[in-house]
Amino acid sequence: MLSSFASIAAEAVHHNELPVPPWAYGLFALLVFGMMLGVLFAFRQAATKIPASHNTVAHDEHGHDVGDHH
Repeated sequence: MLSSFASIAAEAVHHNELPVPPWAYGLFALLVFGMMLGVLFAFRQAATKIPASHNTVAHDEHGHDVGDHH
């Protein structure tokens, strides 16, 4: 009885077709990850471009004694 019910229930299940072929989902995922990698690569070393006390050169106010760095 249980096996006949399972076969009837399996036949009654409605099968939905995918809107695109299965390989297209993989291609779409690769494209999305590639774009995210491109954005990440665009911002590499962005923190080093922000001036801070550890990455800037101190200059004197009047411009003389240029060769004398202490």
